[in-house]
Amino acid sequence: MTAFAWSLAGSVALAWLGYINLPSMSVSMDGRRYLHAGTRQRVPFPFALRWLLPLLCGASVRRWQLCTMAHLVILPPLVTLWMEPWIADDRLRIAGGLLVCGFAGIWRINLIRPVLVDAPAMTWSVGAAILFQHHLWYLGILGSLVAGSIKETAPVFAACYAWNPLGLLGLLAPIVRGLTARAGSDPVGEESMLRDPLRAGRLSHMGRWLDPASMVAPWGAGVLAAFTTDPAIIPSLVITTVLAYGQLLVATGTARLYQWAAPPVVLGAATVIPARWAIGILVLHQFNPWAGEGW
Repeated sequence: MTAFAWSLAGSVALAWLGYINLPSMSVSMDGRRYLHAGTRQRVPFPFALRWLLPLLCGASVRRWQLCTMAHLVILPPLVTLWMEPWIADDRLRIAGGLLVCGFAGIWRINLIRPVLVDAPAMTWSVGAAILFQHHLWYLGILGSLVAGSIKETAPVFAACYAWNPLGLLGLLAPIVRGLTARAGSDPVGEESMLRDPLRAGRLSHMGRWLDPASMVAPWGAGVLAAFTTDPAIIPSLVITTVLAYGQLLVATGTARLYQWAAPPVVLGAATVIPARWAIGILVLHQFNPWAGEGW
């Protein structure tokens, strides 16, 4: 089996285990906004920019769940494939891709609260980056446009993952949408928070910026990326991580936002992990006691 196939098999197994052990499934405040948009009702910005999944999934929680699960399952093998230009060892690439399953801000939160857009948007961003790696420019731009139609920030991360400014062309999707869409009232009644995202972000993370339990520990084995010395990946790792954490300034989420840096983080970690220890570290990572709930 190829590294991609092994990673896919591991992803399916971990998704199944995660699903059958779910304590409960719920719909978040953001999820209620997406379901409201799925009934063809207007929603406030920035949710009005995220039109594609509400269009496809509507107000059916079951369709959202299937969509989210499909994207979660394909994300780790895509990360495995994306790592190929830098990591030659199959074990390290498989383990690197599957480290994603231990990031609660990507994996657990989307299993528990499937009516969200981050996991699908990240999956399309990584897919676009892979297309750019293989010089499939037009398909890469198309993938970035799809990602931007799911979440407005996704093309920025597609460009970071690919380390190619063409990924930024996906920003045309939210720009056009922003110029043509009409905002509605907030179905969950948080208009004041949405009108002042800087204040919302500041209040949400007050006193937590220097808290390692919130800001560092959920990375688990990903913290090993801090020790990478590979000059080929350090610029992407630093820029992507800064942008991912920067989202906390204007939003109330935490791990689900800064773990948008996951692909370069696992790549950096893979340059440090000895190949013979890869599987053992992967197993320990899945049981990270500080992973949190992912929100």
